[in-house]
Amino acid sequence: MSKGTDNTTAAGWFLGEYEYTVDGQRRVAIPSQWRQPDPRQNHFFLLPGRHGSVQAVPAPTFQELLDKLRKVSFADSQAAVALATIGSMAQECVCDKQGRISLTPKLMAHSNISDRALLLGAVTTIQIWRPETWAERQIDSDTGLDVIQQIQERGDDFTDILKKVTRN
Repeated sequence: MSKGTDNTTAAGWFLGEYEYTVDGQRRVAIPSQWRQPDPRQNHFFLLPGRHGSVQAVPAPTFQELLDKLRKVSFADSQAAVALATIGSMAQECVCDKQGRISLTPKLMAHSNISDRALLLGAVTTIQIWRPETWAERQIDSDTGLDVIQQIQERGDDFTDILKKVTRN
Protein backbone atom coordinates (compact mmCIF):
# COMPACT_ATOMS: atom_id res chain seq x y z
CA MET A 1 0.00 0.00 0.00
CA SER A 2 1.39 3.41 -0.87
CA LYS A 3 1.74 6.03 1.81
CA GLY A 4 0.80 9.69 1.91
CA THR A 5 2.68 12.60 3.42
CA ASP A 6 0.77 13.19 6.66
CA ASN A 7 1.30 10.02 8.74
CA THR A 8 -1.75 8.39 7.23
CA THR A 9 -2.30 6.04 4.34
CA ALA A 10 -2.35 7.51 0.84
CA ALA A 11 -6.06 8.22 1.21
CA GLY A 12 -5.50 10.15 4.46
CA TRP A 13 -6.80 7.91 7.22
CA PHE A 14 -5.94 5.19 9.74
CA LEU A 15 -7.85 1.91 9.49
CA GLY A 16 -7.51 -1.49 11.10
CA GLU A 17 -6.62 -3.06 14.42
CA TYR A 18 -3.17 -4.24 15.52
CA GLU A 19 -2.07 -5.80 18.80
CA TYR A 20 1.56 -5.46 19.84
CA THR A 21 3.77 -6.26 22.79
CA VAL A 22 4.96 -3.29 24.85
CA ASP A 23 8.67 -3.74 25.58
CA GLY A 24 10.52 -3.01 28.82
CA GLN A 25 11.26 0.53 27.69
CA ARG A 26 7.51 1.24 27.22
CA ARG A 27 7.82 1.19 23.42
CA VAL A 28 5.10 0.03 21.07
CA ALA A 29 5.31 -0.24 17.28
CA ILE A 30 3.16 1.83 14.96
CA PRO A 31 1.89 -0.52 12.22
CA SER A 32 3.99 -0.32 9.07
CA GLN A 33 0.81 0.41 7.07
CA TRP A 34 0.50 3.68 9.01
CA ARG A 35 4.12 4.80 8.74
CA GLN A 36 5.96 6.89 6.19
CA PRO A 37 9.18 5.62 4.54
CA ASP A 38 11.15 8.48 6.14
CA PRO A 39 11.08 7.92 9.93
CA ARG A 40 11.25 11.69 10.56
CA GLN A 41 7.80 12.00 8.96
CA ASN A 42 6.31 9.64 11.55
CA HIS A 43 5.62 12.46 13.99
CA PHE A 44 2.79 12.19 16.51
CA PHE A 45 1.48 13.87 19.63
CA LEU A 46 0.21 11.55 22.35
CA LEU A 47 -2.59 12.63 24.67
CA PRO A 48 -4.60 10.78 27.29
CA GLY A 49 -7.86 9.79 25.65
CA ARG A 50 -11.26 9.12 27.05
CA HIS A 51 -12.14 5.84 28.77
CA GLY A 52 -8.51 4.93 29.41
CA SER A 53 -7.25 5.21 25.85
CA VAL A 54 -4.25 7.08 24.46
CA GLN A 55 -4.74 9.28 21.39
CA ALA A 56 -1.90 9.41 18.86
CA VAL A 57 -2.58 12.51 16.81
CA PRO A 58 -0.60 13.01 13.58
CA ALA A 59 1.52 16.17 13.64
CA PRO A 60 -0.47 17.92 10.86
CA THR A 61 -3.73 17.37 12.76
CA PHE A 62 -2.18 18.54 16.03
CA GLN A 63 -0.83 21.59 14.19
CA GLU A 64 -4.44 22.57 13.38
CA LEU A 65 -5.19 22.55 17.12
CA LEU A 66 -2.04 24.56 17.86
CA ASP A 67 -3.08 27.18 15.30
CA LYS A 68 -6.37 27.62 17.16
CA LEU A 69 -4.67 27.68 20.58
CA ARG A 70 -2.34 30.47 19.45
CA LYS A 71 -5.39 32.74 19.27
CA VAL A 72 -6.12 32.22 22.99
CA SER A 73 -4.77 34.89 25.32
CA PHE A 74 -2.28 33.39 27.75
CA ALA A 75 -2.95 36.44 29.97
CA ASP A 76 -6.49 35.16 30.63
CA SER A 77 -6.19 33.24 33.91
CA GLN A 78 -8.67 30.49 32.98
CA ALA A 79 -7.21 30.14 29.49
CA ALA A 80 -3.70 29.96 30.95
CA VAL A 81 -4.68 27.02 33.15
CA ALA A 82 -6.38 25.30 30.19
CA LEU A 83 -3.30 25.84 28.00
CA ALA A 84 -1.03 24.49 30.75
CA THR A 85 -3.28 21.45 31.14
CA ILE A 86 -3.20 20.72 27.41
CA GLY A 87 0.55 21.31 27.22
CA SER A 88 1.30 19.11 30.22
CA MET A 89 -0.85 16.26 28.86
CA ALA A 90 0.72 16.20 25.40
CA GLN A 91 3.78 14.17 24.53
CA GLU A 92 5.56 14.74 21.21
CA CYS A 93 7.12 11.67 19.65
CA VAL A 94 8.72 10.47 16.44
CA CYS A 95 8.97 6.80 15.51
CA ASP A 96 12.42 5.28 15.84
CA LYS A 97 13.98 3.29 12.97
CA GLN A 98 11.91 0.23 13.96
CA GLY A 99 8.69 2.28 13.92
CA ARG A 100 8.27 2.39 17.69
CA ILE A 101 7.09 5.17 19.96
CA SER A 102 7.54 5.37 23.73
CA LEU A 103 4.65 5.83 26.11
CA THR A 104 5.33 7.86 29.24
CA PRO A 105 4.73 6.25 32.64
CA LYS A 106 1.82 8.70 33.04
CA LEU A 107 0.16 7.54 29.80
CA MET A 108 0.78 3.91 30.74
CA ALA A 109 -0.94 4.50 34.08
CA HIS A 110 -3.83 6.40 32.45
CA SER A 111 -4.48 3.58 30.00
CA ASN A 112 -3.61 0.71 32.36
CA ILE A 113 -1.44 -0.69 29.55
CA SER A 114 1.33 -3.00 30.70
CA ASP A 115 2.61 -5.71 28.36
CA ARG A 116 0.19 -5.50 25.40
CA ALA A 117 -1.35 -2.62 23.49
CA LEU A 118 -4.09 -2.57 20.89
CA LEU A 119 -3.65 0.09 18.22
CA LEU A 120 -6.88 1.05 16.50
CA GLY A 121 -7.32 3.10 13.38
CA ALA A 122 -9.75 5.79 14.48
CA VAL A 123 -9.98 7.16 10.94
CA THR A 124 -8.17 10.49 11.54
CA THR A 125 -6.09 9.46 14.58
CA ILE A 126 -4.74 6.34 16.23
CA GLN A 127 -6.15 5.11 19.53
CA ILE A 128 -4.04 2.94 21.81
CA TRP A 129 -5.92 0.74 24.26
CA ARG A 130 -5.36 -2.02 26.77
CA PRO A 131 -6.97 -4.91 24.83
CA GLU A 132 -9.31 -5.86 27.68
CA THR A 133 -10.53 -2.28 28.06
CA TRP A 134 -11.30 -2.01 24.35
CA ALA A 135 -13.20 -5.32 24.46
CA GLU A 136 -15.48 -3.75 27.09
CA ARG A 137 -15.90 -0.40 25.28
CA GLN A 138 -16.30 -1.27 21.60
CA ILE A 139 -19.70 -1.24 19.98
CA ASP A 140 -21.00 -4.23 18.04
CA SER A 141 -20.87 -4.34 14.24
CA ASP A 142 -24.63 -3.91 13.80
CA THR A 143 -24.52 -0.67 15.79
CA GLY A 144 -21.52 0.43 13.75
CA LEU A 145 -23.46 -0.22 10.54
CA ASP A 146 -26.43 1.76 11.94
CA VAL A 147 -24.06 4.69 12.50
CA ILE A 148 -22.76 4.45 8.92
CA GLN A 149 -26.33 4.38 7.62
CA GLN A 150 -27.30 7.45 9.65
CA ILE A 151 -24.22 9.33 8.45
CA GLN A 152 -24.92 8.48 4.82
CA GLU A 153 -28.57 9.51 5.14
CA ARG A 154 -27.87 12.71 7.00
CA GLY A 155 -25.02 14.16 4.95
CA ASP A 156 -23.99 16.97 7.32
CA ASP A 157 -22.45 17.22 10.79
CA PHE A 158 -22.83 13.80 12.36
CA THR A 159 -21.01 14.37 15.65
CA ASP A 160 -24.27 14.00 17.57
CA ILE A 161 -24.86 10.60 15.94
CA LEU A 162 -21.45 9.37 17.09
CA LYS A 163 -21.98 10.73 20.60
CA LYS A 164 -25.41 9.11 20.92
CA VAL A 165 -24.24 5.63 19.94
CA THR A 166 -21.26 5.61 22.32
CA ARG A 167 -23.10 6.77 25.44
CA ASN A 168 -23.22 4.15 28.16
